[in-house]
Amino acid sequence: MRRASDVQRKLGTLADVHDGLRKFIAQYDAHAELLTPAFALSGTLPSAAAAGYESMAPEELDAFLADMEPDVRAADRDMREIEALEAKGVTGAGKLADYKALEPRLEALITAHEEDVELAASLEQRIAALVDRHSTHVDALSELFVAWDDLLTDTEDKVTRLERNRQERQRLGYE
Repeated sequence: MRRASDVQRKLGTLADVHDGLRKFIAQYDAHAELLTPAFALSGTLPSAAAAGYESMAPEELDAFLADMEPDVRAADRDMREIEALEAKGVTGAGKLADYKALEPRLEALITAHEEDVELAASLEQRIAALVDRHSTHVDALSELFVAWDDLLTDTEDKVTRLERNRQERQRLGYE
């Protein structure tokens, strides 16, 4: 009991000095089910951790708390940053439990998004197949136009040669 009261007194002193930590502790119980990790609620803590601080000697506890000081200071700094964000109105402070009711909508949106992703993938495959068929048709038409152009060029060349031959015959008087 004495050790627990010493720890509580030391934590109380730290909380009195740091406003952010004091506010966090004061509001923790209201949202404990949302802030406490799942493993802590499931009762799956290892036996050494379950024994807690009772098995520590006072010197070990003092050393542990001294080692925790940077973490507590970092938590205080984080709490100040959170307060600054709350002051700006970007955190939705005090409304954490309201979001619990939105989970079914979120799950429905995630499901709909996954269905949309599958549909988009299917449409992309269909579009790719259409583009492939289109390029095949364009290639075939291009080849036909090239063949047609070659045929027309050959025909024009033959007509030009025949006209020259006819003109040459007329000049020579064979016709």
